[in-house]
Amino acid sequence: MFQRLSNGWSLAKQSWRVLMLDKELLVFPVVSGFCCLLVLASFIVPLFATGYVDVVLNDGQISQEESQDPIAYIILFAFYFVNYFVIVFFNSALVACAIIRFKGGDPTVADGFRASMNRLPQIAGWAFLSATVGVILKVIESRSEKVGQIVAGLLGAAWSVT
Repeated sequence: MFQRLSNGWSLAKQSWRVLMLDKELLVFPVVSGFCCLLVLASFIVPLFATGYVDVVLNDGQISQEESQDPIAYIILFAFYFVNYFVIVFFNSALVACAIIRFKGGDPTVADGFRASMNRLPQIAGWAFLSATVGVILKVIESRSEKVGQIVAGLLGAAWSVT
């Protein structure tokens, strides 16, 4: 596990160096963040309409009645899916550019977008898997006592490391 963390940290440092060599690639995290804000805004209306904004405003505490409502989980899944899709799409574009740089090339923003567009099915599949895991962890957390919340937290931490 520590080797994986070390490898990840090393890759992050190398990627940062690439980003500093090709500052135009900063467009990927900036646009990704902006798109995630748009996704959040697009889900505010259904959340207000269903009353689930109160859940967010009340420290994420979901009542027993709300935790049984499948609509809440459908909305949550859709939000997770779209957000993960956006994040993975732009991260994939950035990684593709880093790979081009590591191979001695001179990457462009268009190269990154092209690489991500060529991997749309894989990106969608990963977003689907991530959203599914996210919703399952949220179900465990919301329907359980402290032990379930601890287990969900540990599983969530393990999932985010892999």
